Amino acid sequence: MEYEYSALERVLFGESCTKALPGLMSSLGYKRPLIVASSTLAEKTQNLRALQHALSLEIAGFNSAIRSHTPREDALELLNQVRESEADVIISVGGGSVIDAGKFVQLAIGQGLRDESEILEYAQQGNGNKGPKYDDFRLFSSPETIRQIAIPTTLSGAEFSNSAGVLNTRSGSKEGYRGPRLCPQAIVYDPKLASNTPSWLWLSTAIRSLDHAIEGYCSGQSSAYLDAHFLQSMTIFSQSLPAVKVSQDDVSAVDLNQQAVWLACCGLGTVPHGASHGIGYILGALCGVPHGYTSCVMLPAVLAWNAEILGKRGSAIASAMGEESGQAHEVVKALIARLGLPTSLKQLSVPKSKLKEIAERAYSHPVVRRNPRSIDTSADVREILELAW
Repeated sequence: MEYEYSALERVLFGESCTKALPGLMSSLGYKRPLIVASSTLAEKTQNLRALQHALSLEIAGFNSAIRSHTPREDALELLNQVRESEADVIISVGGGSVIDAGKFVQLAIGQGLRDESEILEYAQQGNGNKGPKYDDFRLFSSPETIRQIAIPTTLSGAEFSNSAGVLNTRSGSKEGYRGPRLCPQAIVYDPKLASNTPSWLWLSTAIRSLDHAIEGYCSGQSSAYLDAHFLQSMTIFSQSLPAVKVSQDDVSAVDLNQQAVWLACCGLGTVPHGASHGIGYILGALCGVPHGYTSCVMLPAVLAWNAEILGKRGSAIASAMGEESGQAHEVVKALIARLGLPTSLKQLSVPKSKLKEIAERAYSHPVVRRNPRSIDTSADVREILELAW
């Protein structure tokens, strides 16, 4: 087995981004950033203005037009803006959709891609079909590509990944892009930014990262190194999330939330995920369900369906989350319910009439096919969906 470290160089945590970013920019030699941010931060807070003032640099441009799930049209608009502005770095302030848009731009600029057809050669489609250059990793060994500094405002963990998910709005499916230098160069965790994120989004994306840890731990391809990170992440999430549910101004608890993401995401791109992630991609693309919510409803259902093959690992999950005698799926579902988050597809208004189509699409998804308990037919996926209903 092999563990490959990403091109992430630094994680700054426990302090405000306005204090941390100027020194970081100076040490990395950047002078002309383009800031891409969530629309909420751009329109309803003063954070971006404060950030610009703190940098005391010429800002190449702003973009706050990236929608949920990163529609390809939005990512292409950002690509054109970055090129025209001659920015030397992307600063992303937001959640996974914003960060993934930055990765898409990194790929296109690093490879000199301009036409949409050229970019699609690097994509993996939702049905598993790969473009001819999807696996051509050596092309990313050059340092010429533009890099990204991420200031996450959710807990989805996209900042640790070398992969980007982009929505094909015509087909209603997600495209995947990857490369060793696509992850951010640096991450700045500002615990005070949490107060600007809606509670449902903060907490549900925490469950998304808990999903990263649990499916990584159950993958059958983990290691002692990764297991320790995954289990500690589960413990910290189970202890710190209820405190943040009470108050997002609890800076110490928010800081622990962010460090739990750091632990949970050490295996992204290293170990496979399973049906919770894979079905979640379909729910997001087909039904517009936010990825945090997909994990809230699918993770307990998948754990229940996988229970017969989890053995001691299922018990270890429950123990890490403070329950020595519980079943993993019950303990996870109880935490989600305690946080006031949805625990069923019905609560998300996913029509039962859609389950057949979701099952058929999900069955062929490459992530679903790597579930630790073998999924052999779309009927298996339907069983999981019924558990989640």
